[in-house]
Amino acid sequence: MVETVSESRLANSPKRQNILAAARQIFCELGFERASVDGIAARAGVSKATVYSHFQDKNALFVASFSQEVDALRSDFLACLKEPKGAIEGALQTIGEKLMHVALSPSVVALYRHASAESARFPEIGQLLFERGPVVVQDTLAAYLSRWAKQGELEIEEPRTAAIHFGVLCQGDLAVRAQLGILPESAQREIRDTVKAGVTAFLRAYQPAIPAAG
Repeated sequence: MVETVSESRLANSPKRQNILAAARQIFCELGFERASVDGIAARAGVSKATVYSHFQDKNALFVASFSQEVDALRSDFLACLKEPKGAIEGALQTIGEKLMHVALSPSVVALYRHASAESARFPEIGQLLFERGPVVVQDTLAAYLSRWAKQGELEIEEPRTAAIHFGVLCQGDLAVRAQLGILPESAQREIRDTVKAGVTAFLRAYQPAIPAAG
């Protein structure tokens, strides 16, 4: 019989943590296709029914097993996207650097590496990951940029497109270098310089034009 407990208790229960740890091990050892829920349950010391009481299916378990830390990092970042304050260039620099620290964290890089390895055979994993990650960040960032636009600091027709542009400009080649393992472990200078160039380009594209004198 499947357990019926509150969602909050499920999220923090020792059984869930054991399941996630076992899933990470088995997915790394066998890959997504060969890994089984039965094997994960046995490694975690729980029943198969208990696994399904925490996770809807193997896809959800795969994403959750690699994204636990990622979810915490993303939540911290989204909490920064509140009311605009200060000078816009400095504010966007801070937001861009925070975004890159999340995107380049070892847990995020590992998640995307594992997902990319499986995406050709199981595209639903990529879709689930995209909806849980980039879509949420882009939507929240779009709302944040729209608030700057209401203050007259930006001129934006499509907020979500502007959010995508901002993220891509701040990223530069950092994500590719991280995926290939050629980005320095402490990349603060690279992040700062890349984001600064990205913010400059973004403001050139989205700040209102200054009327010519005379």
